[in-house]
Amino acid sequence: MAQLQPRREVWEYGTLPMSILCPSLDSSSLVLAHSKLLTRSSVSHGGERTVGVMEVSRMLDLASGQAEVLIEILAALSLQKTELNAPQTVSHGGHGPIILHELTMFLLAQLFSKEAQRADSVEYWPEGAPASQGSELLSPTRQFNKTLSSGRTLLRQQLQQHLRNQHTALRGYGDYLRRNLKLILELAQDPTPPSEDPFLITAKEVDRISFLFKPLQHRQVLNISALVSGFQSSNSLTIDQVLTNLRQTWFEETLDSPRLSSFSTSSSPSPKAFRSIGLAGPSGQVEESRVSGVFKGTVVRGESDCPSGQLHITDCHDTVIYALAPLQWVYISGCSDCTIVMGAVGTLLRLDRCDKLQVIAACNRMLASSCHDCSLYLGIQRPPVLMGDNRFLRLAPFNTRYDRQLAHARAAGLRLDMPNKWDSPIQLIGRDRRGMSAGPDSPRSFSMTGASTSRNTFTLLPPEEFMPYVVPFSGGPGLLAGGPAHPHSTKWSMLTSSGNGVTPSRAASSSSGGSASPAAYLFPLPPDYDAAMQRKLSLTADMRQKFKQVGLPKEKERELNDAIQAHFREWLQSTNLLRQIYDLSNLERDESSSGVPPGLYGSGQPPAPK
Repeated sequence: MAQLQPRREVWEYGTLPMSILCPSLDSSSLVLAHSKLLTRSSVSHGGERTVGVMEVSRMLDLASGQAEVLIEILAALSLQKTELNAPQTVSHGGHGPIILHELTMFLLAQLFSKEAQRADSVEYWPEGAPASQGSELLSPTRQFNKTLSSGRTLLRQQLQQHLRNQHTALRGYGDYLRRNLKLILELAQDPTPPSEDPFLITAKEVDRISFLFKPLQHRQVLNISALVSGFQSSNSLTIDQVLTNLRQTWFEETLDSPRLSSFSTSSSPSPKAFRSIGLAGPSGQVEESRVSGVFKGTVVRGESDCPSGQLHITDCHDTVIYALAPLQWVYISGCSDCTIVMGAVGTLLRLDRCDKLQVIAACNRMLASSCHDCSLYLGIQRPPVLMGDNRFLRLAPFNTRYDRQLAHARAAGLRLDMPNKWDSPIQLIGRDRRGMSAGPDSPRSFSMTGASTSRNTFTLLPPEEFMPYVVPFSGGPGLLAGGPAHPHSTKWSMLTSSGNGVTPSRAASSSSGGSASPAAYLFPLPPDYDAAMQRKLSLTADMRQKFKQVGLPKEKERELNDAIQAHFREWLQSTNLLRQIYDLSNLERDESSSGVPPGLYGSGQPPAPK
């Protein structure tokens, strides 16, 4: 028998701080707003009721920046292919009409999110502080700053506690939807003509609640109306009849969250058992759509390792993660001191409560919520969204490439013919500071001068500090993400002004799956970053030329080489890259000896949760 469960994406990726966005909204005012918008709506070609962005902004009393955040997240979650997601709206910075029923169901779900966020903030703020009243989401280091002597262990425990709170909230979210199922059905109805019964609902209207629910029968996805037996003999039923049928199909066990698997108290399997499930390390869990609990390790995922198009990365610390695959949804939460390289994310990349992360991603949308001291190297089609208590974020242009990158970007649905908007973030701020922060026409020039937005939310990485990131894998299917990268992909001296970007010949080669030609660079560097890069490359070439011209004796040349190697080893140790080299060599050794994709190699034990 098919069963009904909440659609997890709405909660995991769509949670917004409603205490900032719509602080006075409740279920009664939502129903009233829905009724008013319904009278001003029009019918789209697909038969759905749509409203304009300006109508929504006026009805909900949203500033332009707040409305843009709401519409961006709603567009990512929408099940309908409307003008809201059309490429031309992205290129012109505007939005098309909004599907009314999805909007009001989304806002109803957010009413529960407001309660959950208020409970989660108690851990980070003392009672009576402004945030205890739900004014904003909070970064993971607000309380940590007061007890610095406890070190990184305390921070990790706080992040793990946040994940537990999220797990509890996920269960509560399912109960909340079940309690409000009748209201959800009413919000899905079209206007009823005076001659018809307002308590009747059609199968098409019932199917609209698939924005919040997902019916499953094994692996076959059904229309929600197929769960209601009465629609087989009638075009419409009463809401109470539909409600009774749907409650009988409710699946209680679907609300268990995979995020807390790393907190399991069961004994860890042996290294041999880890290899049998695709692992090669003593800590953490790596599955098709989840990486969790990895501590001081390296994780490699290729294009054949994430068939669902979703990836959750939670509770990972001091770890390097390569996810070189075409993805649609990526959720990163409760992680610290990690480097995460994403292949391509077609719908939404969300960062939640992370500390000291370096994230490299080509994506359609990115949302960062309450993160601290993170560096985000982005190739992004829409402005990044920043909300909550973000502190000291550094935004930078996309800085890596690998052989299958262009094919992954196309498979994920990314548009590479549009400008990279990494330096134009949208900030969701409170009503005492309406809309987005004001700034000059060029956000980069304003950031480079040392000025920043309120409370040091973000800065733009200075061009002199920009460095490329070398991916040692091709990103293909099979073991270790397709094996070693093409030699040209790791030679950044090729990144000159003439070669900075995707050319037609490179695009054709990559789309055909070939790896004989060097990887294309998807997003051209801004001129000042490109110039800074060329200066560094020229400096290295000049230094080599000078050493050759000096003509040192063999003994002095040996001493020079020894000194350079000693400084290089010291740099490897100070940057933790030496451990990554060790992990990669062990991954390659395990691959050649067992023929099983290791996926993960760790060199330490995870921090014990408290």
